[in-house]
Amino acid sequence: MSLLPPSIRAALATPAARVTGTIQDVQHVVILMQENRSFDHYLGALRGVRGFDDPRPIPLPGGKTVWEQPKTATNPNNVVLPFHLDTASTAAHCLADIDHSWKGAYSRWKDYNAWISVKGPMCMGHFTREDMPFYYALADAFTVCDAYYCSHHGPTNPNRMHLFAGTSGMTVGDFGAQAVNNADDGNWTADMARDKPTFAGHKWTTYAERLQNKGIAWRVYQEHDNYGDNSLAYFANFRKLDTNSQLYKRGRAWSPGSTAENATQSRGEYLIADFAKDVRENTLPAVSWIVPSYIMSEHPAATPAYGESLTSRLLEALVANPEVWSKTVFIINYDENGGFFDHLPAPLPAINANLGKSTVDTATENYNGIPVGLGVRVPMFVISPWSKGGWVNSQVFDHTSVLRFLEARFGIAEPNISAWRRTVAGDLSTAFDFANPNAAWPALPNTASSMANADASCKLAKPSAPAQPRMPRQERGQRPARALPYELRVDGRIEASSGRYWLDFGNDGIAGACYNVYAGNRTDGPWYYTLDAGTALSDYWSARQYSGGIYDLSAFGPNGFLRAFRGDLNKALSATGANPEISVRHDAAGERLVLNFVNTGKAACRLTLKPNRYSTAAARQYALAPGAQLSDHWPLAASQRWYDLSITSDTDTGYLRRFAGHAENGAASFSDPAIGA
Repeated sequence: MSLLPPSIRAALATPAARVTGTIQDVQHVVILMQENRSFDHYLGALRGVRGFDDPRPIPLPGGKTVWEQPKTATNPNNVVLPFHLDTASTAAHCLADIDHSWKGAYSRWKDYNAWISVKGPMCMGHFTREDMPFYYALADAFTVCDAYYCSHHGPTNPNRMHLFAGTSGMTVGDFGAQAVNNADDGNWTADMARDKPTFAGHKWTTYAERLQNKGIAWRVYQEHDNYGDNSLAYFANFRKLDTNSQLYKRGRAWSPGSTAENATQSRGEYLIADFAKDVRENTLPAVSWIVPSYIMSEHPAATPAYGESLTSRLLEALVANPEVWSKTVFIINYDENGGFFDHLPAPLPAINANLGKSTVDTATENYNGIPVGLGVRVPMFVISPWSKGGWVNSQVFDHTSVLRFLEARFGIAEPNISAWRRTVAGDLSTAFDFANPNAAWPALPNTASSMANADASCKLAKPSAPAQPRMPRQERGQRPARALPYELRVDGRIEASSGRYWLDFGNDGIAGACYNVYAGNRTDGPWYYTLDAGTALSDYWSARQYSGGIYDLSAFGPNGFLRAFRGDLNKALSATGANPEISVRHDAAGERLVLNFVNTGKAACRLTLKPNRYSTAAARQYALAPGAQLSDHWPLAASQRWYDLSITSDTDTGYLRRFAGHAENGAASFSDPAIGA
């Protein structure tokens, strides 16, 4: 495969503009938001990310995993698995559009098993490196975020408003249709003269206006055809503008040479030329939003290859001026999943007690009794001299994280972002190493023929789901992983007097987190527990009252975190029963787990600890007399601080405690070695 010209590669060896060794060295942020692709759909097969080899997928009702999506609710054994969309033999580049409307009733999506019944089997299709060589190469060269979610489980406009303004209206008291649906005036061009006067426009403030008011240069780059994706056009302050005004020139004008007449023939050349001119002349704004035309947006039936071509040409334009490149962060994300499947359910706000608990306010994430954020996981690339090296970042982010990054850099707050999102989603800062950047440009595939190849591919037969499903695998190997701000803990305990099983959630890290809890023996749930940094909360399940004393709870958190608790409290509380519990913490260095055992029952028990993966060590056994306590350690250095341990008891065949995750210590590490093993 040919590479970028040597002259370009040589120019890109320019070091990052390191003045302070902090985020203040960033002088330009370029944001390219593309359309309608989920993470697993694009990158589930990529090496070293939480994709198809995820060793801890969530359970579905009935015991199958999230990968085994039922065709109908009445026959859960007739399933569709993720399958390859082969662009070499089918027209997979040109997929038909899939339903991607507002999720609607929470009950339809709470179990995460409605993908086929709502979206159809094609939602399970995915690409590989052979189908998307440029994007896979970008991930290998820079940083990919594998816990980046769209802001809302629904269509384009509400998601893009979170990027442009921090909210789709609810945090400012506007709970209209635009909060969750595509509500616009139908003018899907950049031409303000085509705005419908009957559309009033949203009244809250956008981040572009906040930049303008503080004298920070910004701009939207777009052609005449912008597919209606410039959300600024739907705000009242960007309508009926004087064409000589700054808001018009920066937010509504389109690139020279682009016209209504050539809109369908353009392949982004006018936008790219406009962007390249500003880069070349050192007039690139501090903040830029790039809004492509439909054909370049990757929205089905537009092809991924066209998006790769657009991205490649934009990056070539950027790095043609090494001085500008050395000061620039280029972000690529996707407004929503477009209906395509992803296996990692998002954190959700517990808007009432039936959904869980939260230490932060969730009122502005409540749309008519339905929890809104976050949406489905989508691809996210962070391209800059400070994010080079093929890293994965597994901190939870959403579209408001981009604004949070701008807040951190320019000191201009976006008050529209909800308190709950600020707690759950980070500010992207963990994706960078400003102190030790590496600006050398990698070898990337040449995309010169990508569009022509995609056009030819689109003439092939339409793809379809295979008759005999088979679970795909990921590329082999790991990738370096950025340090994460999490230190999570969940402990379990039986309350004898009430017959309840309690979970005690803690967050000892420096960032907020959300736990999703599933019950393996109940039809209600899941439940969501949001904890701000340094907080704790508890909740209970009435095992004796509702499930005959049996409890079966699994708490999932970021980056493969899992705590599972299963057993029979009737046995544990009987006159001849043992009641063992185990709490797990890691030491400050992340080199070992500390396991604390206690038996509050009336009988002795023998516990067996076995590693499920990451270790070949022999099983360990622990004898606990009634009232006994003991501690032990499990080494983590040889497993790159990853662990997955199960503990069983000889007094209850159903007893299980499972502890899995990654011990964070503030240092970089490596991706989950069980993925791509």
